[in-house]
Amino acid sequence: MSDEALKGYKCPNCGAPLVYKGDVQKMVCEFCDSQFEMSDFSEDTLHRDEATDWQQNHAAAMDESGMKEYVCKSCGAGLVTAEGTGATECPYCGNPVVVSETFSGMNVPDGVLPFKVDKKSAKDALLNFYKGKKLLPNDFVESNHLDNITGLYVPFWLFSCGASADAFYEAKKERKVKDGDDDKTEVKEYRVQRSGSMSFENVPADGSKEMNNAYMDSLEPFDYKDIVDYNPAFLQGYLANKYDEDQKEVEERVDRRMRSTVSEKLRETVKGYDSVTEISCDVSFSDPLIKCCLLPVWMLSTRYGDGVYSFAMNGQTGEVTGDLPIDKGKQTFWFCIPALICFAVIMLALAFTGHLETWPVVFALLASLIVGAVYVGGERSKMSSHEGTDAGRYLNHESVNISVRTDRHIRTYYED
Repeated sequence: MSDEALKGYKCPNCGAPLVYKGDVQKMVCEFCDSQFEMSDFSEDTLHRDEATDWQQNHAAAMDESGMKEYVCKSCGAGLVTAEGTGATECPYCGNPVVVSETFSGMNVPDGVLPFKVDKKSAKDALLNFYKGKKLLPNDFVESNHLDNITGLYVPFWLFSCGASADAFYEAKKERKVKDGDDDKTEVKEYRVQRSGSMSFENVPADGSKEMNNAYMDSLEPFDYKDIVDYNPAFLQGYLANKYDEDQKEVEERVDRRMRSTVSEKLRETVKGYDSVTEISCDVSFSDPLIKCCLLPVWMLSTRYGDGVYSFAMNGQTGEVTGDLPIDKGKQTFWFCIPALICFAVIMLALAFTGHLETWPVVFALLASLIVGAVYVGGERSKMSSHEGTDAGRYLNHESVNISVRTDRHIRTYYED
C-alpha cells in the first residue's frame, strides 16, 4: 500500500480537514470556521501540458478486481477505492482526500467548474422539487434520506467544431381556384435547396458510464465562463471520478445533437410554403476541438417500495432532474374527481335543456372519462423532469451563414 497518491488539505489554524465550499467559493474548516481564498492553493493548479507522466512507482496496490488500496494520512486506516476514483473520503474518520494519481499525466482535466450550490441549498431545492406533485406518496419525502445527497464532479467531454450542410426539400403552395362551377385546389410543387455553415462551442457529453445520460442532458446548460484550471483543492470534500468513456465513445451522441440543430437551422430558412418535407440533409464537421472538464453535480438515490429513484442537480445553477414514484390510490382519486365534476356539469346542462336521452348521457360519460384521463396524464408528466435537448444552445449564431438559397418550381397540378 502507498499513501503518496493521496492528497489532503489541513487547516493551518487547528489541523482539521479543509473542504471547498461552493456557496462562499473558499476552502473552509468546518471545525474552527476558518476560511481561505482559493488563490492560497494556486500552486496546485495543473495544466495538461504541465503534468508529469504517471509513474508506476507512485501507484497504489491494485487487486485483480481493479480496486486500489491506499493508507489514510489522517487515521492510518486502509482506504480501498475503485480504479478511476479521483476524490473520496475515508470511511473510518471521514477525512476528505484527493487521489492525485488519478488526475496525473494526460489524465489531468482541461478544467474544473467549481460547485456554487452548497449541500443545504441542494436539499432545499429537492424538497421544492417535490412540491405540487399530487401523485407523490405521502411518506416518500420522510423516507427520502436527503442527508445522503452527494456532491460529485462528473467528467464531461466538451466538443467544439465547424459544421457545413446541404439540404433538399419538397415544398408545396396551395390555393383554392374556380373551375367553372367547381372548386379545386391548385398545388404548386417546388424543389428547395439550402446550403450553409455554422460552428458549435462546448457541446457537452458526460464521460461516465455510471451517469444516466438523460439526467445529465437535463441538467444543461452549465455556464462555462466559470471554468478554471484544474486544481485538486476544488475537489476537497466532494467525490470525483476520471472518465471511463473516452471521446470516441461519446461523440456519436454529440454528433446526433449537432446534426439535429444544423437541420433545424436550415429548415428555418424555408418559408412561405404550406407544407415542407425534408428529402435529405448531409452534414459534415471540421476543425474539432475536444476538452475534458469536471462539472459539478449533486446526486441522490433513494429506495422506495420496490424501486430505486435517482435525482440529479446542477451544482452550479441548481437545475433539478429525476423521477418520482406514483401513488396508485392518488392516481385513481385524481382521475375520478375531475371526471365526476365534468359528468355532473354536463348532466346538469342536459337536464336544463331537456336532453336526457341515451346518447347525450353516453356522450357525457365518454367526455368525463377523457377529462379524467387528460388530467391524470398531466399530473403524471410532472413526476419526471427529463427534457430532450439538441445542440442549439451551443450554436454560435453569428457563425451561421446560408450560402445557397434555391427555390425551383417543378410543376403545377389541380386536385378536386
